[in-house]
Amino acid sequence: MQARIKLTAEDKAVNVFVIVVTVLALLATFYPIYYLLVYSLNDPIDAASGGLYWFPRKFTLENYAYVFKNDHLFGSFLITAARTAIGTLTGVLFTALGAYALSKDRLALRKVYSIVGLVTMYFSGGLIPSYLLYQRLHLLDTFWVYIVPALFSIYNALLFMAFFRQLPGELEESAKVDGAGDFYIFARLVLPLSKPVLATVSLFVAVNHWNDWFSSAYFVSNQNLWTLPTIIVRMLSDNSIMDNMKNMSPGMRMDPLSTLLAIKYATLIVTILPIAVVYPFIQKYFVQGMMVGAIKA
Repeated sequence: MQARIKLTAEDKAVNVFVIVVTVLALLATFYPIYYLLVYSLNDPIDAASGGLYWFPRKFTLENYAYVFKNDHLFGSFLITAARTAIGTLTGVLFTALGAYALSKDRLALRKVYSIVGLVTMYFSGGLIPSYLLYQRLHLLDTFWVYIVPALFSIYNALLFMAFFRQLPGELEESAKVDGAGDFYIFARLVLPLSKPVLATVSLFVAVNHWNDWFSSAYFVSNQNLWTLPTIIVRMLSDNSIMDNMKNMSPGMRMDPLSTLLAIKYATLIVTILPIAVVYPFIQKYFVQGMMVGAIKA
């Protein structure tokens, strides 16, 4: 049975201060999102009158009905889900494999590779060189323009390298004595021990894939390949919503500006909800992985 630590008056005061600050930070972070949800579930004209804080006064789903009426929304959702799943799996594995090699001193030209990678963290080729490169690689207007350029990230590789270096060297040496090769050690020993950093980097990569609208906007002209954020950005366009006012119910057409705001809020909720649902399941690993990266990197 563990003995309870007796707290001094100073300890209790610090605990109370930390709890109060944490609760305030939680409210400041959570309430804006909650307000978007409440506003989007309320009648737009009633919401425009103000005084809407905690619960919808006139509940309605018309704002969400308008969002889901978009012909391209479901297709773009499938494209975004496929991109996020495939891009996260390939991006994390490819980056982990590269980072594992860079974490070994015996790799020839390791410092050269590391310096080249670090330079790309601060200087990129820019939009036009990227466009020309993708054109030469025949990636434009294809699904793979979302996957191939995101296969390796030097920032995520630094997190992996920091984690791999703190693994005991004796583990790999004993595996080599038994005849294991580098790929076997990486797949059967290193990856199973790297769940915290794998979860952390997976979250980073998945969020980037889910939120990215830039690639669709500049490198894909086929609307059937547009991702959800690109469709959302176009739907959030005031002109786009105004053009579709004729398809709305008479009640929503009475106050176009209020309806416009409510539809924007509903659209934002639809965008952030999938990632918000996934986050709690990997939050434990996320904290552990970030601590390792912060200490070792």
